Amino acid sequence: MEINNRIDLPYDELEVGQTFRSGGRTVTEADVVNYCALTGNWIEIHSNRHYAEQTRFGKRLVQGSLTYSIMTGLIQFGPSIQANYGIDNLRYLKPVAIDDTLYVVAEVVAKKEKDDKYGVTTFLMKALNQDGYVVQRSEWSLLMLRRREDLEALLAASLPAERP
Repeated sequence: MEINNRIDLPYDELEVGQTFRSGGRTVTEADVVNYCALTGNWIEIHSNRHYAEQTRFGKRLVQGSLTYSIMTGLIQFGPSIQANYGIDNLRYLKPVAIDDTLYVVAEVVAKKEKDDKYGVTTFLMKALNQDGYVVQRSEWSLLMLRRREDLEALLAASLPAERP
């Protein structure tokens, strides 16, 4: 296995079965507190140690939506991605605790041509913890530029040239 976490290919160059894998990222206390503050999600299982110790988990847990957000950074999508087309079958399979380390595996599971310029690629996204358990799974569909020449034209038009 190797880390291959940047999807820079256009739609036409991706193949069903192609897999991408991230390195790890440990979820910290600061991540959880900052996410609580950012989203207003102060649910006690995430923010109240004493409460969380009384639950079946015995400790505070990371928000599922924070786990999802971290996944979007561990697999980096390049500029061929034009829009998030949808997320299906999002499941929280095991709890994520503060100090757990997350890894992501993204597999191309479907492709559908939209028109001459765009296609929709669906990735099976899995977050694994440090023990190899899948803690979260979903299918992300992304609207992508189909051809490399369209991607190169977009980049040429959007990146400024250096001036003397």
